[in-house]
Formats: sequence, C-alpha cells, structure tokens
Amino acid sequence: MTRSAEFDAFGPWVDQVRNVAEVPGLYRDYPVDFAASRLVLKVPRNISRRDALPTMDLYDHLIIVAPAAFTVLSRTGSSFTERSLGYADIVAITDTVDLVDGRLSILTRTGDTLAVPYNGSSQEVITRLIDVLGELTRAAPRAAAAATLPATVAPPALDLLDLGKQDVGLVTSYFDLVRHHFGASLLAAHGRAALIPRGGVLTRAVHALYPMTLHGAVLCRTEGELHILGRKAWLVRGNAPDLSRSHSTIPLGAIDRVTVAPHPKYLAAVVVTVRVGEAHFDLVLPEGSAAERALAVESAS
Repeated sequence: MTRSAEFDAFGPWVDQVRNVAEVPGLYRDYPVDFAASRLVLKVPRNISRRDALPTMDLYDHLIIVAPAAFTVLSRTGSSFTERSLGYADIVAITDTVDLVDGRLSILTRTGDTLAVPYNGSSQEVITRLIDVLGELTRAAPRAAAAATLPATVAPPALDLLDLGKQDVGLVTSYFDLVRHHFGASLLAAHGRAALIPRGGVLTRAVHALYPMTLHGAVLCRTEGELHILGRKAWLVRGNAPDLSRSHSTIPLGAIDRVTVAPHPKYLAAVVVTVRVGEAHFDLVLPEGSAAERALAVESAS
C-alpha cells in the first residue's frame, strides 16, 4: 500500500497549513498566498484512522484567512467548491461543541450561513481562527450602527453556582471568555427553566411529564463585540443534562436593530431578534430577564 505524508499525518484534528507541501492533494492547485494569509487550516474527513486509505482525499475543507477575504474550499467527490466572504459581510460567528462534535457557523449579511463541522479535539485551533476572524470583521468598514448596547446592566461578578448546578458549565465558559478577552463586561446571566405551553389542558399535561426546557445563557460584551454563551439549542424537551456549549460573537458595528416578541408557543418566554442586514440572529430568553433588557434597550426607542 502506497503511503504519503498526508496519510501518515491524518487524524481527527484540524491542522495549520504553513506551506504548499502541507496542502492536501485535492486542493494543491489552488493558489494560496502563504506570505499574506493570516491563517490556513485543513479540516479532516469525519472518518476513523482505520478507515482511511492513502488513495483517499482525506480533508473535507481548506480554510484560508487572506487579507481581503475569508475562503473555504470544500470537498465534493473528487473535486471541490469555493466560497469566499468579505469580512464586512460576516455578521455572526457561532462555535458549537457537543461532546466531540464541533460546528463553526458563519452568518453573512445576506442571511446565508457557511458551516464547517470539525472534531471537538481541535478546539484550540478553532478558537485561534475565531480570534483572527473577529479581528478582521471588527476592522472591516461598515455603515454606522443603528443600535447600541449598554456597557453593563448586571453585577460585574458571576459565581460558579449562581445559575444552578446544571449550568456550572455556562459559568466556566464565562470564566474562560473573561480570561481570553480581557476587559469583557457581563451584561446578563440566567440558568435553565421549564416553560409552560400556550396550548390547552392536554398540551400542558404532556409538558408536565416531559417539560420543555429553556436553556440558560450568559451575555457579555467587549469593546467591539457582543458575546452569547449558551447551549446547542435554546429549547430542548426533557430534563436530561445538556453538556453542549455554544459561543456566538456579533460585531457591535453590524447590529442594525433589535426586536422583541412573545414566544409563539410558550408563556414567560420572548424571542429577541438581533437584525444585521438581511440576516437575523434569534435568542429565546425568559420574559422580563436582564438578558432581554440588555438587548432590547434600543428596541423601545
């Protein structure tokens, strides 16, 4: 069996690509300016090492953070597609990890989403990618923002058990964010809660046995970004522990307006929509919570 350096190095991790020799064979003919690019990464296929063969194209994506655009090359059979985004077109970055399943989602001003699945063991390199993308999106020229957020509307401290034992993970994610983004300020935080449906007696009886859980969240801001820490989904049926983690960042300069509406299916919950161009980013929050007030401060004006 013919071997190659690409096959020998293959594993579940996302690797940095530093030169042409490290570019996966499928993408070798694509012109990459390594001298100018801030970061180049290769994302492997979601297969085990024992199922890999030297004759396979082993990488699903090549990510290029160039000065003018963010480019993702994606494997399609024996070829690949190319998608490039200007940094001013990026309005939200969401990194979600559920055990070993990671997903990086880039929301664009037109409302489209560019998603890259990855193995959660590569969290460190994905965090570096998000840092670089955040720096470039904040620096991109934009029209003046129509909405603003307060510097802080909550106590500047959050203790480990403040959100309850089941949401200690959200607090530790907040601690990680504060260490990573010096000067981040807390806007609001809340733990999970069971919701009451708007339906009739039967619907409420079913929910009493198998409740809908509104998961907790921590909202922070830095000088140029809104940070939303939460779970993979806002609403999940049942009381089972949720170990997923989601971290979304939205450039403050991209926010056009914020709207609030009652949740159509559940009492005591609202849908807060952050509108950025033609795109929107929805949060489900407890009605009257500090998180709602933090985001809706401009919607009433």
